[in-house]
Amino acid sequence: IFNVILAVYVDITMKAARENELNAEQHERESIRVARLTRELVKKFTKAYRHEKVMVPAEYSEDLSPHVSSARLAASPGLAEEDDDHIEISKELFLTVVQDRQVQRLMDDLDLPPDRANLFEALDADGSGTLHVAELVQGFLKVRGDLRKTDTVATLLATKAVFRLLEHLSEDLAELRQDTATLVGKAGDANATTRRRQSIFGF
Repeated sequence: IFNVILAVYVDITMKAARENELNAEQHERESIRVARLTRELVKKFTKAYRHEKVMVPAEYSEDLSPHVSSARLAASPGLAEEDDDHIEISKELFLTVVQDRQVQRLMDDLDLPPDRANLFEALDADGSGTLHVAELVQGFLKVRGDLRKTDTVATLLATKAVFRLLEHLSEDLAELRQDTATLVGKAGDANATTRRRQSIFGF
């Protein structure tokens, strides 16, 4: 996760830094700082997700209390190594995690908007009711630093989600047209065969 975050954020900030090379080193340091904070913040959510799945105590903070012994996590090593791409953070889990003191400090350090109870809707661009790791990373980086950004980013992310949906619909329609054309062609062949048979037998 860290390498992806760092690559994205360094690219964004270094483009701005090229306008003033004297500030390039400062921008790079800030990029690394933000990438590390974002990594730590996202890790809170992914750990909470894994702990929730096996109902074990969260190791990252005393505020996120838990249910049974962490021995169950040791008994399920596959979960600890689960691909982050398959992680889906529900709204309930998101709201639980953002109440954690350590998470709040990380969000403060990242300069995220204080209205964090409503942040889930801003990040859930496709309205699926869950957040993937990529949505968390991109959303956190985009809403940093401006209290008014949340609504703007929510609109932007929702618009992108609509475009993705339209692309999928366009692909489905293209396949439907192709299937229809194939069926029409087969129907035409069948009719022609029937007419030939009728001609042969004089019907």
